Parts: sequence; C-alpha cells; structure tokens
Amino acid sequence: MKTELTIGNAHFNVAPRARRRVLVATLYAFFAALVAAWFLWGSSHPLAALTLMVFFVLAARFMGGRTYTGGLIPSYVGGDERERTRRYRAHYMAYTWLDMLFIPALFAAFAVNSPEARHTGPAAQMLVGRLAWALLIAVGILYYTLPQAILLWTEPDMETPQP
Repeated sequence: MKTELTIGNAHFNVAPRARRRVLVATLYAFFAALVAAWFLWGSSHPLAALTLMVFFVLAARFMGGRTYTGGLIPSYVGGDERERTRRYRAHYMAYTWLDMLFIPALFAAFAVNSPEARHTGPAAQMLVGRLAWALLIAVGILYYTLPQAILLWTEPDMETPQP
C-alpha cells in the first residue's frame, strides 16, 4: 500500500491509519450525498448519471485495487503472500454481508414492475422506482469499493519513507 497520495501537485501523507480513515469516511460521505441526490431528483437532470459515473471511476482509480494500478491499493496482479492474504480477507469481510444488501435492492426493483404496483398512485410508484435505483447504485458502489476501503481502514500505521 502506498504511503503518499498525489493529487495534481499536492502530496498527502496517508501512512497514519487516522488519515486513511478520514479519507475513506470522506469518500463514502460523498458517495452517500450522490446517492441521496439521485434519490431526491432521480435522473431528471441530464448530467445526473454522468456525474455519478465520473465520480465513481475517479474514486476507483484513486483507491486502486482490482485492475487499477497507480491507486493506494496495489492491483490484483502483484503482491506477496501477505498482501494477497490481507486482500482475500478484506474481500471475505466485504462480500459476506454485502450480498444480503443486494436482496432488498432486487426486491425493490421487482416491486416497481409487479402487477400490484399498477394499483398504487403515481407518487408511490415514483418513490419505489427511485428507491430501487438508489439501492442498486449504492450496492454497486459498495460492491466495487468496499474491499479496498476495508484495507485502507484496517491496515496499521505504516512507516513513511525517509527522503
């Protein structure tokens, strides 16, 4: 895991666990704000989906992991046995309960298209429709970023390299 985060010309020391936790909390707070905005306004604004996807890709590049190189977490390709073991443990921790979050999102998506939904008013149909999309977007974000966030959150303080 990298000990320094570079955004443009600014360099941030992320070796202390407390700084990485603030970084992860800020990232997920912004994700929550985006999903809440999606729920409130839906896709009525033409840039809603584009803004969400752009931020999602930037966050994935920033956190690294999976197939992204250059992020804080190394990609799946490399790493020694210790790094792979920690990565596998983070995936286990993330996906054991994340699968349970996917079920309500699917139920909400199916409720929108059920025959019983035709008997409800337009406001209830809109609420359930937006709720389904908001839940699916939130689960998608968590599915893709949660293992990396767990690694950033739980990794102990690292030594900063001396120049």
